[in-house]
Amino acid sequence: LLRSKSCALPGGCSALCTASHPGGQWPMELIGQRLRELPRQRLKTAAKDKSASVLVPLCLDALARPSVLLCVRAAHLRAHAGEICFPGGRADPGDADAAATALREAQEELGLEPARVTILGEMSPVLSSGRMVVTPVVGAIDVIGGAGLEPLDASRLVLNSSEVAAAFALPLEHLLAPGTLTWHELHVGRESMPRYIPAFRLTAEQASALPYAAGQARPPGFPEGELSVWGMTGFVLHSFLSDVLQSGISRSKPGAT
Repeated sequence: LLRSKSCALPGGCSALCTASHPGGQWPMELIGQRLRELPRQRLKTAAKDKSASVLVPLCLDALARPSVLLCVRAAHLRAHAGEICFPGGRADPGDADAAATALREAQEELGLEPARVTILGEMSPVLSSGRMVVTPVVGAIDVIGGAGLEPLDASRLVLNSSEVAAAFALPLEHLLAPGTLTWHELHVGRESMPRYIPAFRLTAEQASALPYAAGQARPPGFPEGELSVWGMTGFVLHSFLSDVLQSGISRSKPGAT
């Protein structure tokens, strides 16, 4: 991998941080290796209809910057309207595995053909607020020659308007920039100590391009009018950046115990 002579990323220049520099590429082989090395965590679920998958889609944006593809849930949906999320959903009986679920849902929601996605591996499953066991499946979009990706124009995806209002690519360089990651205190049930949840703030310019997300629920104390990637999607995204990319991003709120 090429390295930059100077790197402003937290923790300095790791083996993966060149992806955040102009002209960089996602180091897919190394990401696949890191995914295989992750400790396997099993969550109990009563039945298959309590299982789901999301696709964590790695791409190059229209400016050829390594990015993550995200979507905005339609405003008319009863649950999580306007939420910024990964494509995904419940497992169907005909799905062979978690990757099959993620690919099927991405095609249904974004019109993204499975053949365009190279599966790199899976992250540990997480439990959603609805007690659904969700497996994040990491995939790269439009791999060419096994070494790099072609830029993706998210505006050309054919979206399912009954589920998705918009799709956009969020650059890795923004996700790792100082001030993007914020932490919010959340009190859960009878727990005496608060939890701290990660959220990734969007810039005003990024938010203005996503009017459908204006009605999204916000983290506690988050300014009205600002948008962020948070909730389960924020948790998975933070885990990917910290555990898979090992980017040096803060693993927990500074000073929290």
